[in-house]
Amino acid sequence: MNKSLQPIDETRLERDLQQSAMFKLAGHFHSLATGASQVPLQPLDSHLRSEIQDPKVLDYHDRLIAGAGPLFSHFLASVPYILEELARVGVALTRLAQANSSDTDQTFSLFEVDAFDGSNGRALTGHSHGLIRTFTSSPNLANQITFERHADPALSLFFPQSVFKVTPALLQTPEFYQFSEGFDFIYEMAAFQFYSCDRARQISHIKQFLKPGGLVFFLEKLNHPNPDEYLRREQIKDEDFKTRYFSEEDICWKRQQMLEQMQNGQVTLEELVSALSARFKIVHLIWSSSNFCEFVASDDPKQVAQFLDLIGRVVQPPKFCFEATRLGSVASSLSGGKELADG
Repeated sequence: MNKSLQPIDETRLERDLQQSAMFKLAGHFHSLATGASQVPLQPLDSHLRSEIQDPKVLDYHDRLIAGAGPLFSHFLASVPYILEELARVGVALTRLAQANSSDTDQTFSLFEVDAFDGSNGRALTGHSHGLIRTFTSSPNLANQITFERHADPALSLFFPQSVFKVTPALLQTPEFYQFSEGFDFIYEMAAFQFYSCDRARQISHIKQFLKPGGLVFFLEKLNHPNPDEYLRREQIKDEDFKTRYFSEEDICWKRQQMLEQMQNGQVTLEELVSALSARFKIVHLIWSSSNFCEFVASDDPKQVAQFLDLIGRVVQPPKFCFEATRLGSVASSLSGGKELADG
């Protein structure tokens, strides 16, 4: 783990955090996390379950739903087919850890960046039978209640503050010392957009916690150079997916009250790939749905290739994947690439 970065200016950090959408929307997030508002109208479950052929993915899917708190359930009901995607990735990470385990006592680690109540991390520890241990940050204190209700403290830990309060020194403390050497995997779950557009600084901050050769995932809602295209993708998300779980009134309220704050921190696909390719040798686009995209990045091409060999097929209607032609390797600093290359 890189311990040589410049010390954090605590005063500036606190000022920046207080000015971010993450904190300006804190009341709304608390309401979601306690189940006081925007609760899905029906229980979460994949309506494409019959298309999931891998029993391991089905197991992960069921674990994810069973442990999901109110805010994470809201997230699963708001992002088309992220439920199926998280299950696909979680199973692949488990298989990757199993393939790379050199002895019976070895364990692996995942850092979930501001990932709600740690539902996905807890599903991963359960599915991997403790082979992968998890650390989740979240500045929303209501998430900690759900986390502690479901988590096995020997396998999953929670830090009730922003990702930007996570430091190498914190991971040296007795409470979190099992992660003192850093993480094999990191997953940013649509968190950065609630802070700012400064992906360079944000990516650098979490990369310092990544072990050499580790994998880091970025799930981001992206802006689009064409505002009309952005709205078209939003409309398909809202009308063809979210109506399964939310009333028209709830959908309109969220669009009016939240999206302006959220969109202020979003970047375009090109901007994100540029920031990633400046900091990682390999950047791969593995999934796209409406305005959301998911990338895996690493400095170890073999590790990425091994992961991609283990990941199953996407389970999702094709009409939601607007970046189908770009799926694959989108950037590689090994070749000096800062431009997008179709997969």
